[in-house]
Amino acid sequence: MPQPDSKHFEKSLTLEQKIGQVMVIGFDGIAVDAELRRLISEYHIGGVILFARNVQSPQQVAALTKELQKTALENGSPGLFIAVDQEGGRVARLTEDKGFTEFPSAMAIGATADPENAYRMASAMAAEMRAAGINVDFAPDLDVNNNPSNPVIGTRSFSSDPNKVAAFGAAFGRGLQENGILAFGKHFPGHGDTGTDSHIALPIVPHDRARLNRIEFLPFKAAIAENIAGIMSAHVTFPAIDSNPGLPATLSRSVLTGLLRDELGFQGLIATDSLEMGALAENGYPPPVGATLAFAAGADLLVFNRDHEMHQQAFTHLVQAVKEGKISQEELDSSVRRILDTKEKFGILAPTLVADSENGEHHALALELAQKAITLLKDDDSLLPLKPAEPLLVIETTAARGLGGLLKARTLEIENDPDSDTITAALGMALDGCKVIVTTTDTGFYAGQVKLVTELLAKNRNVIIVSVRSPYDITFLPPVHTALAAYGGNMPTLQAIADVLMGKAEASGVLPVTLS
Repeated sequence: MPQPDSKHFEKSLTLEQKIGQVMVIGFDGIAVDAELRRLISEYHIGGVILFARNVQSPQQVAALTKELQKTALENGSPGLFIAVDQEGGRVARLTEDKGFTEFPSAMAIGATADPENAYRMASAMAAEMRAAGINVDFAPDLDVNNNPSNPVIGTRSFSSDPNKVAAFGAAFGRGLQENGILAFGKHFPGHGDTGTDSHIALPIVPHDRARLNRIEFLPFKAAIAENIAGIMSAHVTFPAIDSNPGLPATLSRSVLTGLLRDELGFQGLIATDSLEMGALAENGYPPPVGATLAFAAGADLLVFNRDHEMHQQAFTHLVQAVKEGKISQEELDSSVRRILDTKEKFGILAPTLVADSENGEHHALALELAQKAITLLKDDDSLLPLKPAEPLLVIETTAARGLGGLLKARTLEIENDPDSDTITAALGMALDGCKVIVTTTDTGFYAGQVKLVTELLAKNRNVIIVSVRSPYDITFLPPVHTALAAYGGNMPTLQAIADVLMGKAEASGVLPVTLS
């Protein structure tokens, strides 16, 4: 019996079924419960998004995605988009402790100076996702991180250079899509030059169009030229594109339709960032309202987190908006056509249901890439590599837990903003003659870290700084003599740091951002 194609569904879907197709929802738990099954069946939901709370093991995710797809298919609906945020670095839902491979951050890959490494990493990630029944990755991050105080992008960006972001982002997207996973570049038109976290409040990018064309837009143009499947919007306001005060790009027709569709010629799927984020909810756009406005602006896929009651409210709002003419039937049909055509192209209309996931072993690749990323910023006193049996103290921030153990060294664990008692304890342990490794995490936000390093340097010159998140850390510290940038703190990166410190690997990384 022939499989139904996109034209079959396009002709047969009711208004309600079309609305369901544009919704991508999150849920609680590690299995399909009755309420989620009802929502997929009765509301004809087009996709789900998995978070860390839904992941227990590769085998469990495979069973979960199989049951999700069966629920949709048994209802006569198209197969589901099953999405995840799997960027590498600190944005990873499929983690080492749950049986998957964790990879370095985008900025770490940028530091390897070879876009082929982005392709290799994305290909390996795609293999693990596909084996577990996942078919969409909301990655790569195409933001140009040129703001040292950016609280939310940072190492999620490949570089502060738009040309490098374009090259690495395009390679990452190819690695996903050539291995069966839809790539979604984010966060359009650009979240890199913001000092506000859009999960909490609404950022603004005040630059003129000439600057936006030259920097922010460039990686997205490259991704479009590479036929990226999707682009995700930013909950950021751009006065140079839309003069409506405080209107986020996600809700702006000037951004999504005027700029992305008409001017840049993007023909793929436009997805929103999560509609529950503070940038919308705290500015008068709760999810049911934001969903309707985002769709009217030109979004195809509306992404929601948990709360099925809210999902149903959004569904009702959207149906009503079409009936009242706030959303045109023609534009709904166009979005659904794009969704169905994309599902057909990637084999999702009637997907092959995965068996138990046999997760590939990609740990060696993750470690290789992490080692290539470690960047030696300076070593004025030739403190590296460490010598066997020399006295050593490791001071670990939360993001670097485990480094001291890898180095078999005395270790002091500290919070990101150490208090005076912690600093006093550190000074007491930093004996004359010993080398002190201080891991730093976003020092620009934590005065305690700056105070700690300042007082350590006054007592002991043999201080080695290892930034385990932002390479900008060194610019907020007093002059130091030895510093490494690692761009992350997950297990392969910690092992790579240890290998470089002990001289087992070379710090061959090239700084991918400009430091003042």
